[in-house]
Amino acid sequence: MNPEIEFRQKYKPDYTGMTLTELPFCEIENYSKVRQIYKLDFITQANQDTGLKPVIFFIHGGGFIQPCDKRQAYISMFARILTAAGYAVVAPDYPVFDDGAQMAEAGGETACYAKSGEAIHYACRFIKEHAEELGLDSDKTAIIGGSAGGMAAFYAIANYTDSYRAFINLWGAPEQVPKLAGFPPTLSVHGNADELVAYEREYSVQEELSRYGIEHYLITLDGSGHTPLNRMDEYMPQIMKLLNKVLGIRADCGCGKKDKAGYVRI
Repeated sequence: MNPEIEFRQKYKPDYTGMTLTELPFCEIENYSKVRQIYKLDFITQANQDTGLKPVIFFIHGGGFIQPCDKRQAYISMFARILTAAGYAVVAPDYPVFDDGAQMAEAGGETACYAKSGEAIHYACRFIKEHAEELGLDSDKTAIIGGSAGGMAAFYAIANYTDSYRAFINLWGAPEQVPKLAGFPPTLSVHGNADELVAYEREYSVQEELSRYGIEHYLITLDGSGHTPLNRMDEYMPQIMKLLNKVLGIRADCGCGKKDKAGYVRI
């Protein structure tokens, strides 16, 4: 079974203790050339103080095919930690194909990068335009992408000038790596037994980040497959250290020791 589908069947989203508001943010063509309204989830900790919150954009995975699901359970898991730390989480939807056959006919995975990146850009623009009424600090934003969401985030950062202060890529190395010049500090998490998005893709990503002098880290989860939520306690502290550092809360990333190839392992 596809690990993404298995995960959806096993886990259910839980937003208890959080405030979730769904907001429309753009209208663009889907892959059937029909204009469609796309929405985002705006998530904060319930009963938290009213100070301006930094923003974490969280881009969902799903293999670029239906169902388009910004409420996958792992997003609520991450949102619980992030909102408790004082961040607001924004989880947008983006165009996906009806099924694998439609995606293959269009050119496969790489055919998805442009439209998904465009939707993420519109979500970021919407949040910046409405930051004051939502109680957000729009100068302090970061982006996290899981699986296909990580791939989409690569292209959103590469093709638009939305100023993210950090990028967290969760097992989403793209098949074709865009030009990474000007990328923010980037932390990747990937299991080296991933059967859905090959760990070997990280080699090209990390080499390109190095080539452009981008601050970057790779957390390799030995023996883990796709969507390794059972090891969140290992990599989540590293993610939080980087986010807190670049958004002005702490001073040290503390992402572990580098191996002989220069990559960070835990």
